[in-house]
Amino acid sequence: MEITLNDTGYISAPEGQKSLLLQDSKQQSNFELGVSMAIYKWDTLAIAVENNWGGPHSAEKRDWITALVIDLFVQQKEIDIIYIHEVLFNAMEDEFDVVVEDQSTVIVAQNIIKIYKECKENNFSTVHTLYERYQQKENYRKTHGLNSQKVQVGGDPSNPDVSDDDDDEEGDDDDDDMMDVDDDVPQLVSEHKKQEPVVDDDGFTVVSRKRR
Repeated sequence: MEITLNDTGYISAPEGQKSLLLQDSKQQSNFELGVSMAIYKWDTLAIAVENNWGGPHSAEKRDWITALVIDLFVQQKEIDIIYIHEVLFNAMEDEFDVVVEDQSTVIVAQNIIKIYKECKENNFSTVHTLYERYQQKENYRKTHGLNSQKVQVGGDPSNPDVSDDDDDEEGDDDDDDMMDVDDDVPQLVSEHKKQEPVVDDDGFTVVSRKRR
C-alpha cells in the first residue's frame, strides 16, 4: 500500500528529554484520553470488535491497542504518522485477522499526532469535543438498551472537564478541524468470502480480512 503525505507529522522530544512523554500531567492525561477517543471512533476497529473478530476478548484488544500507541510516546524520542500507521496496521492484522486497505490507519495516526501537538500547547478543545461525542453516543446506547463501551483511561483529577461524570451533551459539529474517520464506514469482507479488492464511490478500497 503506497502512502503519500504532504506532512509526515514528524515530532521529536526536546533536547535533554528521553521520550515524547508530556511532562505536564494535565497535558499527558488529556493526550491519553484523546488517543482513546481516536481509537474508539475508528470504524474499522469498531466493526472488528463488535463482530468479535479478535475472539471473546476483542474489546480488551482495542484497549491494548490504545495503550500500545500511548506507550510509543512514552518510550520513543521520535515519531511520525507512518510509524503509528504501521503499528496500527500490524495490530489489526495480528489481533483481528484484518488487513486494512483503506488507509484509515493513516487517518487515525494523523489525528493522534494532531492531538499530541495540541495538548503540548495546552489546547484541549479537540479532545473535549471527541469526549463529548463519545458521551453522547454512550447515553444513546444506554437509552436504547445497547452495550456501552467504557474507555479504559484514567481521568485527571485536576481537570474535571474530562472526567467520567461530565454529562454535557453539547457537541461541536465542526470537530475543530479534526479529520473524521467516521465519514465513510469501511466495508469489511469476511474471511469466508474471497473477493477482489473493491473501490467504493469515494475512492476508498474496502477493508478485507486475510485468509488463514
